Amino acid sequence: MPGKESTPRESEGGQLAMLTSILNGMDALITVCDPETFEILFLNDSIRDFFGIEGDGVGELCYELLQNQEKPCEECPYLQLRQKPDQVRKWIHKESVKGSILSKTARFIDWPGGKTAHLEYATDITEARMAREALESREKMLGALVQAALVLFSQNEDNFLDTMTAGVNIIADIMGIDRMSVSRYDENTDGLYASQIYLWNREKDSANTIPGFINNPYIKQNPRWRDILSSGECVNGPVSLMPEARAIKQFGCLSVLAVPVFVGGAFWGFVLFEDLKEEREFTNNEADILRMAGIMFANTVMHNETAAKIRLADKQLKRMMQEIEYQNHLLHTVNRISAILLQAEGKAFERDLLRSMGIMAEAARADRVYIWENYLKEGERFCRQTYEWSEGAPPLQGSDIVSAVSYRDTAPNWERAFLHGECINGIVSKMHTVEKDFLNSQGIRSLLVVPIYLKEQFWGFVGFDDCHKERVFSFKEEQILRSASELIANALIRNSMEKSILYLESEADKIYYDPLTGIYNRRFFDSTGNQLIRTLSRSGGNLSVMMIDIDFFKPYNDAYGHVRGDACLKAVAETLKGALTRSDDFVARYGGEEFVAVLPNTDEAGARMMAQRLLNAVRSCEIPHKSSDAASCVTISIGVTTGKAGHTQSANDYVRRADAMLYESKHSGRNKYTFARMLDS
Repeated sequence: MPGKESTPRESEGGQLAMLTSILNGMDALITVCDPETFEILFLNDSIRDFFGIEGDGVGELCYELLQNQEKPCEECPYLQLRQKPDQVRKWIHKESVKGSILSKTARFIDWPGGKTAHLEYATDITEARMAREALESREKMLGALVQAALVLFSQNEDNFLDTMTAGVNIIADIMGIDRMSVSRYDENTDGLYASQIYLWNREKDSANTIPGFINNPYIKQNPRWRDILSSGECVNGPVSLMPEARAIKQFGCLSVLAVPVFVGGAFWGFVLFEDLKEEREFTNNEADILRMAGIMFANTVMHNETAAKIRLADKQLKRMMQEIEYQNHLLHTVNRISAILLQAEGKAFERDLLRSMGIMAEAARADRVYIWENYLKEGERFCRQTYEWSEGAPPLQGSDIVSAVSYRDTAPNWERAFLHGECINGIVSKMHTVEKDFLNSQGIRSLLVVPIYLKEQFWGFVGFDDCHKERVFSFKEEQILRSASELIANALIRNSMEKSILYLESEADKIYYDPLTGIYNRRFFDSTGNQLIRTLSRSGGNLSVMMIDIDFFKPYNDAYGHVRGDACLKAVAETLKGALTRSDDFVARYGGEEFVAVLPNTDEAGARMMAQRLLNAVRSCEIPHKSSDAASCVTISIGVTTGKAGHTQSANDYVRRADAMLYESKHSGRNKYTFARMLDS
């Protein structure tokens, strides 16, 4: 028995269910709205969770529900897209309610029920933007550190104070420091004392090596500092919160960062950075830079004191500068691949991704860089390699060794570390036997592996292999490469999401195209016709509709076969579509050998002219038709109607009128058109 035919309402319901199911399965924040009324047609689960929205939100005004505003935004994408409906808008937006930074894309789409809807999808890039700003800030501070170091390198015995002051000014300007001093500890018979051997003061615009105090008994005034600094830690924070506040406040400082200095592994003294204007705790990045700057300043002072210490300080400073330059190079590299990946899209994405991995590998002195993605199998976590760049080491992409790896059997210690957000960093020969055997089979001697989290879920990891030497990546290298890994992984995830969006759009397009002829189908006409009439009724525009039928098409199929019949339908469809001259005009296959042509803003004269043009265009194809009573080639008959669009009309009103005229054409000889206005009886 033939199955029960679905009604248009059921079909629309199925389309809507399919679309909403796909949209709900995506990680992007997706909103679908009516561009005319700003009413929400759909919110996916991600955006409702993001804003804490209860219920589906359908029917609410988007600017009230999502932006907490009484009217649309001044630069509302709906209003801008109305002027250019085919445009796709992309922009970065700071969300007003939660303050998150979102990457947004907006466009018009066809929505089930004959609606044109506004689709907006967004991804939260707040963390990425903050990480990038932190990297940029750190890069500026490292640049100042390098600049100060270059100034200090030029100092000699004759210009020590001038060059030292210039170097301190560079660091003080970018870090907001008002006073800096270098103090050395001395061990006396009755305890540990500190003597100031260098002082710089912004307020007095002076620097000197005349001690501010000598043999100050810190064990009495602030004994806590000795224990903290001698352990290698810094003293950091507002003075008012410190136990020794009374002793320190007499010097007029509000915040301090004391950096310990070690010489030959022994506690030598400290460098004190002071803020005299505000209370604050120096950030980790600021503390790291000032720690390096403090060591640099202390070494410069020691360099000036004795010839022996000059040689020692010079060696330490050069080594530090090499590390600074290397870190600076890594930071520049991260910014470089960030720019590449932000622009990578479409077919070029994979090429740009591998290029970025190669750039990062060269900067990190790695032989192989790879991306692994997690998946679950029967409740157990597995991982597989999805991308690899290698040079100087055999590539492993596509081999069995990297295709389906169980954490439990191959890297149990890694899984525990990754779940705590920790990296794997070290020499393979010193690792657990299970991991060591797995890594030795890949020729790896040292590695750094960074876990990647997506929405607080362990997604996978990015790894850097050294197949030639044993080494441990430094703490700074690990920090910078962690940022680079997150950039690479997030770009991969973003590209996957964009592919899903493109797939969704292509699937939505298939709904409205006839698979045989490639032109619009009846579903498109039904969903567009009424919307077109509503639009034209507001401007008082005319609408012309033609019903078109291929003359004697059944005899053509009988005479030439269905394959030739399909070719004939394609040729006629292409001819009709090609004969239309305006972008707003369209032709759709209505059913079988019948077509409908829709001409917005076309009056009677224009409709008659276009009807004759279509007749001539099909005749000029000269497709032989030996079974036609109308001509020796394939011809068409047309019914035409024109009317002033009104809100009480429907697309079916025009179809019925044009179909009646088509009937007249077919029964008065075919190969012609018949016209009647919509208002005619």
